[in-house]
Amino acid sequence: MNEHIKVDDLLHISIKRMGINGEGIGYFNKLAIFVDQALPDEELDVVITQVFDNRAIAKIEKITKQSVDRREPFCPVYDTCGGCQTQHFDYLKTLIQKRDILIKSFDRYVSPKINEDLVKDTIGASEPKHYRNKASLPVQKIRGKNHFGMYARGSNQFIALNGCPIQNELIDHILNTIIRLMNQYEMDGIDPRTRRGYVRSLVIRVTENKDQAQVSFIMAKKSNRLQTVVSELIKLEPKIVSIYEVMNADLKKPGFFTDDMSLIYGKETMTETLNDFKFLLTPEAFFQLNTAQAHQFYLEMKRLADLKPHEIAIDAYAGVAPVSHYIHQDAHHVYAIEIDPKACESARLSLEANHIKNVTILQSDFKRALSGLKNKQIDVMFFDPPRTGLGEETIDLILTFQPKRLIYGSCNPSTLAKDLNILQKTYDLIETVPIDMFPYTSLIESVSLMMRKV
Repeated sequence: MNEHIKVDDLLHISIKRMGINGEGIGYFNKLAIFVDQALPDEELDVVITQVFDNRAIAKIEKITKQSVDRREPFCPVYDTCGGCQTQHFDYLKTLIQKRDILIKSFDRYVSPKINEDLVKDTIGASEPKHYRNKASLPVQKIRGKNHFGMYARGSNQFIALNGCPIQNELIDHILNTIIRLMNQYEMDGIDPRTRRGYVRSLVIRVTENKDQAQVSFIMAKKSNRLQTVVSELIKLEPKIVSIYEVMNADLKKPGFFTDDMSLIYGKETMTETLNDFKFLLTPEAFFQLNTAQAHQFYLEMKRLADLKPHEIAIDAYAGVAPVSHYIHQDAHHVYAIEIDPKACESARLSLEANHIKNVTILQSDFKRALSGLKNKQIDVMFFDPPRTGLGEETIDLILTFQPKRLIYGSCNPSTLAKDLNILQKTYDLIETVPIDMFPYTSLIESVSLMMRKV
């Protein structure tokens, strides 16, 4: 245990920078102090709430010098919800801090050091509010009424909502209609005290231009009133093109979709348009939540790759293959690798709808897919892995094939830096571009180009 400070100590500190979770970081006797909702250049009186060997957690008691970049949060439940972390910070300044966090991750994990000039300015969102085109929210019955909401960060405390200012407005409209119908027809959400009820969660996906919506009822058990609710819902919300019932009875198990799901209204997919490409999406198919910034993300991948007409590319972790759609015109052929069968089916449907002929979907893990391509000359590999990064096995396979260029889309600066540290033995980092996919949160996306050493 750290001997310099203890819980409930009152300290005066200066905040130096923003941390990876959106908190402010200051120092006391060289010990890092993490303070939620504190901003760089502020001076604070703080109360210590937790102490560890290498850091401490504190809460603000008093701001003695306030940052000129502090803003009034625009969400009424910002302090309790925890879904956003930086509404109290000027948006343009968060872009600077996100680049800084990326640089700090490189400094910490990559050796030899990377020139910070290789990390470009963060591409911000032109519309940083109402950008989320999908919501997966719990439902509870509280004091006789149903509510949708969120859980407070780091807890199971339910926060009831009427809407969310970073969600597409159509999502909020549909959610409120559903809750009103659930109350009217007594189809209850889960009661947290008795564990009785039917509806666990609601998942709503809408298109960027708000012309289509897809609804999934995540059910703890069957309700004979669901069809009545659905019949009324489609009258009130004509933009809904499909409604699913998903049975998910294990209340202790996180997640939403299971194999026990059925289409109870409309068609199986909704159609999202991105860069004039049509993507046919099932409810569980992964697709970037911020459509406008996803466009910037894929454009940066395409720009950095600089594909030539004779080159062959791999689109790994392809999902519904948006990367393949963006790059297919520049390459001779693209192999899109994705292990999830439903994502592969959505990808095939989308490629067919867009009349794309030079992309092959490989339903496989990365290792097995590469073994089938061992006689191909792979020029460029594209990656957009989950937060865990590429990992050693994938990197070993990359180093075996040694394509000329790697395009690495990342949603986690730490795992990106750790992977780059291994890859840079064979590859030079040429450029990293941060992209603010999730404004007013601490999440940081980026696209990096690495070129094989000569």
